[in-house]
Amino acid sequence: MGGGRGHSIGGCQLVGDLSPMLLRKYITPVRYFRDAALLHSGNYGDIANGTIVEDQLKMEKITIYVEHPRPIEPPAEPAPPPPQPLKLTKQEQKKLRTQRRIAKEKERQEMIRQGVIEPPKPKVKISNLMKVLGSEATQDPTRLEKEVRNAAAEREQAHIDRNIARKLTPAELREKKERKLFDDPNSLDTLVSLYRINDLSHPKARFRVDVNAQENRLTGCAVICDGISIVVVEGGIKSIKRYGKLMLRRINWSDVSKEKEENEDSDDEKPANKCVLVWQGSVAKPSFNRFGVHDCITEAAARKVFVDAGVPHYWDLAVNYVEDEAV
Repeated sequence: MGGGRGHSIGGCQLVGDLSPMLLRKYITPVRYFRDAALLHSGNYGDIANGTIVEDQLKMEKITIYVEHPRPIEPPAEPAPPPPQPLKLTKQEQKKLRTQRRIAKEKERQEMIRQGVIEPPKPKVKISNLMKVLGSEATQDPTRLEKEVRNAAAEREQAHIDRNIARKLTPAELREKKERKLFDDPNSLDTLVSLYRINDLSHPKARFRVDVNAQENRLTGCAVICDGISIVVVEGGIKSIKRYGKLMLRRINWSDVSKEKEENEDSDDEKPANKCVLVWQGSVAKPSFNRFGVHDCITEAAARKVFVDAGVPHYWDLAVNYVEDEAV
């Protein structure tokens, strides 16, 4: 080490030649961020010879509590997902249930054999009275018949009590029905279906489209314009599936169009009224708050309904849709 020069950095004595660029990194700052809240002036200028007195500090900031820095997760790859449970077929599940029931019954029989629990009473009925009791039934048949009928009534009442204890409350019944009909409200997937209909002006078809969307808790809109009608629905998988069956199977659009023509007595030949599924997919979040029906005179007004919802591409997709190009 040449020159014998030494430098003190952070209380450590460094011996040797150090470049000015390296020393500049270790210059004592005006203040440390952790000391700013304790100093009146905000820097170390008032501290002479390293001596600190209470007048130079904000003593009310000093407490008995220890301030820990906010923990920051180290940069690392996420942990691998836990192993998924083995999925069994219906036959395997049935076999496992049978094995569990057999094992439980063997355990109960062993406890009866050891005297831990009492053996069940014979299930005597009027039909098997002579077979079970044998000679006892001939000694006092009236008394035995009365006992058998009482035992049968007790078993029936016990069965009724078990059913009542298992019966769901009205709130639980509603929750079970909603769980069966609708998807989990906390699920992140929102499915969207876009339908194009030639004519949706008939009140009967319009009513079914609107009411079924509300009953299935779907959001979206039905835009009725001259020559084209577009229906957009958003919601869970189960609701979208039921609504798709309504639009594509249950409603006979040609009959609805015929009823309207008979009422109007129009001689103009119009193309067959039908409904087609233009597009179906999932989105991050729904674009509509509720389901509504809009009557629009011009196509510009109809497109504005989708522009206000932030989905003008739905209108463009339905207008430019050609059924022959569908895959």
